Amino acid sequence: MERHEAPRESRLSAEDLEHVLRIFSALAEATRLRIALGLLEGEESVGRLAQRLQLPQSTTSRHLAVLRGAGVVAARRQGTQVFYRLKSHVADLLIQAFAHAEHQRLGLPDHGA
Repeated sequence: MERHEAPRESRLSAEDLEHVLRIFSALAEATRLRIALGLLEGEESVGRLAQRLQLPQSTTSRHLAVLRGAGVVAARRQGTQVFYRLKSHVADLLIQAFAHAEHQRLGLPDHGA
């Protein structure tokens, strides 16, 4: 059985636990998850992301603000536009989550099982 390197409970602070909860809470909403998945391909302006996901720009901006507050995305301003990118650790987390979902859907065993 494969063992994972988990943080020792004694090293986990209440602040760390709260931050993890904020990340998962932010990603637990379908529109925000779609936005995060849209950013897996790379940095995107709010307007372009809204257009690609067929969402109103105001809705996209509101959800991006939640994702940014949770530390899921980072933003940079260029002139009048704001560009967002998914933070690399979160991108890895999403890729792993969707790989796991695919395994579940296909009835595949866990790695090392």
